[in-house]
Amino acid sequence: MGLFTAAKSEKAKFKKIKEESCVVTLSVEIPAQEVADSTQTSLVRLQNRARIPGFRSGKAPLDVVKQHFSGHAREEAVDALIRKHVPGALEELKVHAVDTPSVEDVKWKDGDPLLLTVRVEISPVATAKDYLKIPVTRKSQAADSKALDKRVEDLRESHARLEVAKDETVGDGHFAVIDYAATQNGKPMPNAKGAGELIDISAEQSVDGLTAGLKGMKRGESKRIKVKLGGKDAELSVTLNEIKTKVLPAVDAEFAKDLGFEALDELKAKLKEVLDREVKQESEADATRQIEAALLKANQFPLPPSMVERQLEGMMTRMQRQLVGAGNISDKVFADLKTKMQPRAEDEVRLAFILNAIAEKEKIEATEADLNGELEAGLKDADDEAKKAELREVYAKRKGQIAHMIRERKVMNLLKEKAVYKDA
Repeated sequence: MGLFTAAKSEKAKFKKIKEESCVVTLSVEIPAQEVADSTQTSLVRLQNRARIPGFRSGKAPLDVVKQHFSGHAREEAVDALIRKHVPGALEELKVHAVDTPSVEDVKWKDGDPLLLTVRVEISPVATAKDYLKIPVTRKSQAADSKALDKRVEDLRESHARLEVAKDETVGDGHFAVIDYAATQNGKPMPNAKGAGELIDISAEQSVDGLTAGLKGMKRGESKRIKVKLGGKDAELSVTLNEIKTKVLPAVDAEFAKDLGFEALDELKAKLKEVLDREVKQESEADATRQIEAALLKANQFPLPPSMVERQLEGMMTRMQRQLVGAGNISDKVFADLKTKMQPRAEDEVRLAFILNAIAEKEKIEATEADLNGELEAGLKDADDEAKKAELREVYAKRKGQIAHMIRERKVMNLLKEKAVYKDA
């Protein structure tokens, strides 16, 4: 071999060190010559943009650049080699990552190979066991007479009116109309004064002692009531303006007409229809929950931590949106909530893998006809052509997600069809 004959280049070496749960640890060994070449390339790139006192920008000698930027060049070289060889390691070792691999350790001395330890999260080997003939205790799918009576009473309550009571003193079941002013230690309290305030004597109050103090008062009477405000003793100067009572409408033809129906039987028939639909939906939802619980119990396997964390973060974000207006949540309360939600996040991720495994086993897919049907159902609710165009665009962008949703729905329909039911 001649003096300037190129030596045969070595190849990077990849090895699977261990696999625990859904985490694979790989070693990546990059030849010393390639590391040196990458470092030299980084130095040349740095030379072109380096600004060093005594030299024009980009014109400093390479050895001077090396003195100033050798550490930076090493970092750039290592970063470039990681981006080149980690994907190659995954491909060669047939490791299918579900999240961006992380380099846990880097070992390198001048003249030696670069050694990387890489942590990779992979999909679990999801099982699909015991998913047919799942026992389900089915709740009634029709509303009973008690539910109908309660719904009628709810309607009466929502259409109730207040009238001046015949009673002269405040008692249970009354509404008191009061003017008030609060003092504490003999001094008026800020923002603690009001007029024409309506107090439901039968309801729990935020001001401790208020309803007890109002009971027995007469119209036009004024008195001082000892109460607690914010946990501290205070006094309310109260004047009782009026005593009112709630009057519920009679359940008759007039009541039905006020609600837009020709007769009372027609109103009750419509309420029964709505209740039956609600009860059936709840019965179906309960059956789904039982099937999901059975699947989770029968199919246990480890999960990729990053997938669980993403699911958990999504759940916490949704919860935060729901709690807007409830005040600031302390870090401790938030952390406690997150800990409590962790098992649910794990269940949701595991269930997605189980349903996917069942779909593959049963050869269930979302067809083009399924997707078109989903789109057409959405278009029916669109108000105008602009909304329809927007909906079509959304469907085109999220076609994969929609297909996944349809596929899971078809799997659940199969499981419900094959379940073994008994009435509650």
